[in-house]
Amino acid sequence: MAGKRIVVFGWASKVQVHLSRWIYGLSGRGYDVKVIALGGESLDGVETCNLPRKGKWSYLTQASAAAREARRFRPHLVHAHYATGFGYWAYRTNIQPRVISVWGTDVIDFPTTRLRRALVRRVLKRATHITATSQLLLRKTLEVLPGAQDKITVVPFGVSVFDKLIPPPRSGSVWLCYIKNHNRRYGPDVLLRAMVEVKKVIPDIKLSIAGTGELNEFLKSLAVQLNLSGTVDFVGFVPHEQIYSFISQHHLMVMPSLTEAFGVAALEASACGRPVIASNVGGVPEVVLDGTTGILVPPKDPDKLAKAIIKLAQDADTREKMGKAGYEFVKQRYSWERSLDMMCDLYERLINEKLSR
Repeated sequence: MAGKRIVVFGWASKVQVHLSRWIYGLSGRGYDVKVIALGGESLDGVETCNLPRKGKWSYLTQASAAAREARRFRPHLVHAHYATGFGYWAYRTNIQPRVISVWGTDVIDFPTTRLRRALVRRVLKRATHITATSQLLLRKTLEVLPGAQDKITVVPFGVSVFDKLIPPPRSGSVWLCYIKNHNRRYGPDVLLRAMVEVKKVIPDIKLSIAGTGELNEFLKSLAVQLNLSGTVDFVGFVPHEQIYSFISQHHLMVMPSLTEAFGVAALEASACGRPVIASNVGGVPEVVLDGTTGILVPPKDPDKLAKAIIKLAQDADTREKMGKAGYEFVKQRYSWERSLDMMCDLYERLINEKLSR
């Protein structure tokens, strides 16, 4: 690994922890990493080239410059995160081996027209290898590129795991938490409507809503309309380095998403030993084991969501049992070090195959 050069195409931002964790993880394993991004920011200690964003066609107009920057670095491997814009940049380098990581919208939402589908298919077809964060995304990728099973590997986005379980808070009230963007696709309004029914049974229950987004003011207004002002606390954006501390101050997490490609937040809750109540959508059943590490409910159904919350809020023994099961599940299958091992093993295999030709 030492001295091998990797070009990473992706969104460079300290706030976008998904990509920055991969980059710092690879650097920690001895790779020399260069990040080529579009209108982002420099990452501390990592060579970063941020190409200026010039309108909605920037991915196309900056593709040649991105390819030149990559070739100048003389990488052993290039890796694009997202099959769309950054995947196209990697495609334009003509460098092999070339890894494309699909993250969700690129293979689910983007290929809605024949032209878009053809673009994504070409990028994926010309990749040496493809990684997906979940079995769901593997299946969605195969819908775009049938017959590509042999060159797709599921490498989940792992999470840090503590050496031991963090005990739940001892407060008399049961505290729930929500940590997602305030966007309709994540169902925060569904959660608030469910809390109306929960409060009728458990008057002192509390809910912390973290994050920000387009629905922020609407949700605050809705909480007032639903008479939840003393029940719901809008805590704003929680930095990633404080996520585990925040989750640990609660008894369980609620993730009422309408769509979800993977569900990292659920794994972070399980890593803290907290059960998760989540919608049975997308890749969520891969990370929340129904009846074992949490409870799955139908999306857009505040009544079913309320019943699940009431069930766990009233049963501390089940919460503890599910929390322990979730902790062990994450420790065995979704630890960050395991995911990093999988990616590094893939890199080494692809690089060695090229060198042996």
